[in-house]
Amino acid sequence: MSAERISRRRFATPSFDHLRRMTDDTGLLEHALGRIPRRVEGYCTDDNARALWVVTEWLSLGSSALSHEDQAKLTKLAEIYMAFLLWQQPDDGWWHNNVAYDRTPEPEKKIQSHDCQGRAIWAVADAWVRLEGTMPNTARVMVQRALPTLRQVDSRRGQAFAMAACAHLLDAGSRGAIRLPDSWREELTTHMENFERTMNEQFRNFSDDNWRWFEPAMTYSNGVLPWAMLRTYQVTRRSETLRNGLESLSFLLEKMTAEEGWLRPVGNDGWGTAENVSQWDQQPLEMFKLALALEEAARAVEFADQLAAADAEEHYVTSGAPAGSAGTAPRTGGVGSGMTQSSGQHTPTLYRTSHLRAMRDLCLAWFYGENDKRMPMCDPRDGSCCDGLMEIGPNMNCGAESTISYLMTEALCRRD
Repeated sequence: MSAERISRRRFATPSFDHLRRMTDDTGLLEHALGRIPRRVEGYCTDDNARALWVVTEWLSLGSSALSHEDQAKLTKLAEIYMAFLLWQQPDDGWWHNNVAYDRTPEPEKKIQSHDCQGRAIWAVADAWVRLEGTMPNTARVMVQRALPTLRQVDSRRGQAFAMAACAHLLDAGSRGAIRLPDSWREELTTHMENFERTMNEQFRNFSDDNWRWFEPAMTYSNGVLPWAMLRTYQVTRRSETLRNGLESLSFLLEKMTAEEGWLRPVGNDGWGTAENVSQWDQQPLEMFKLALALEEAARAVEFADQLAAADAEEHYVTSGAPAGSAGTAPRTGGVGSGMTQSSGQHTPTLYRTSHLRAMRDLCLAWFYGENDKRMPMCDPRDGSCCDGLMEIGPNMNCGAESTISYLMTEALCRRD
């Protein structure tokens, strides 16, 4: 089935019953046997941060996507996930990740999880910007505690989340959506630009004509890297960041597209390298992160074209040339002009937002059976999702990460 035939209007709003089933008054439980929570596995900050993000995403869609009952249900869940994150962040700002069912912290390595730190920073930053009521005040406190830790985050995905969070807060502050203290603005800008510089350097260092990526292998949560670049570009307006974000996304999409035309996550059983891309142990998280990056690409393309149009208008006005007349080219080009100047072999040739969003919707189709096994991974009747797609078929356990990945992809496909 082609991307153009997949429509988000085909799918009704899913139920949130399984998300509620996996949540108690402490937080979101990590694993399930079938659809029954495995309490023995306990909780983790990673999944509670993801859960806060997904309910924030759905609540931001408002009454156009949710009934009053669902809005009330998700608001209550947001309070639980927010309380979990507040509980697991001590005064030094570093979140503890793993918690046993009896609410005792589980031992962790001496070095904190930097992926978890970045993910949690993004979740509370997004909650500060987009939630209503008193919860944004709590989220703001957690952001303040986490700010001193940003300079120490050194994992690739942790940095991507932290960079996107900085950009998100700076953008919201400039729009008046939040009140951002001047001292915070300077600190956030410094962190964002440092992360941006590092990400661009990593892309240059690992890329060649046949490999356009930030690392020597594609491992997990791959789409978060181009997503963070494209989110950050809309604040810094740095053309290299836009170019590298789009090139890496195009390359990822190439690696995740089956010969038959449907999408295929890079499998956990071997990852993806220049020599081989693993097909099996496909994770729903990869479809969520690809959908996230594709939606952000559509927004970045729209933003770049708006900048180009404004720049062209300013140029013609200041030069005295009438609009539409021949003359010196404008200082900056839109995606369709300046972006095609890259020497990268995998630079995208199609920048239509309609195409990007059609591919985003194809990510959702994967959950409904447009996949290698032609089998549905999700059940919208309760909002659950299988943990992975194996060579023998779906893993029928429906844990937190997979369920959130499905619900988040559903929400992303309702943005436009």
